[in-house]
Amino acid sequence: MTSSQNSKAASLRSCLLTAAGLALLVSSGCSSGAKPNVGEARSASDGGSAHLDAMCIGERIEKPPESFHYFFKSTDASGSVAREADITPQTMDITTTDNSGSHSYHGVRSDENSWNRAMLSLSSLSITAMAARLDSLNGTSAITAQGAEAMNGYQTTKYSFDSTSGKSSDQKQFETLFGPGSFDKGTIWMGQDGCAVKLLLDEGIWQTNGSIQKRHYEMARSKK
Repeated sequence: MTSSQNSKAASLRSCLLTAAGLALLVSSGCSSGAKPNVGEARSASDGGSAHLDAMCIGERIEKPPESFHYFFKSTDASGSVAREADITPQTMDITTTDNSGSHSYHGVRSDENSWNRAMLSLSSLSITAMAARLDSLNGTSAITAQGAEAMNGYQTTKYSFDSTSGKSSDQKQFETLFGPGSFDKGTIWMGQDGCAVKLLLDEGIWQTNGSIQKRHYEMARSKK
């Protein structure tokens, strides 16, 4: 690997270690570079450097700039977990649905403990790890711009991504970071504020026994 690839690998591994210790969605320091205006971003195949950012949604949950609906779902062989919330600058009404059933929580900004508990109920190690893997594709030939599209009340730029396509050096870098046979494929709609509006992701996660665990993610924020 080149020195820049080694640097990115170290950054991503640091993010994943931080996630293991904190387990908070609002740990937004895992981005490996500056966030360009999405209107200026182009696909790597066009000679630009598209920047895909899903972790930034945590910042909007912690300090909501507006009212919006948040949705996250992960599905694998063991089942699915869905978290959704109606969020305003002052309140969060959260519903979590998993194999044990449905659970609700109401958080208020005026009570620090209540607000922190609300953020924690929306957090997940899988979200943090997913965002770090997605960040590793930034600036590579795995990303292709699909053009402007209105989504969930926002103006966005749509991108497709596939870690198994593009330059062989980019494919090799991804597998070096995450294991042979690992992959990330999907579509993301990036808002004009540089943060994801919607994400659909199919992921292959390398296991120590050599198998690949498959997981599907959906994430979205919708303007209210």
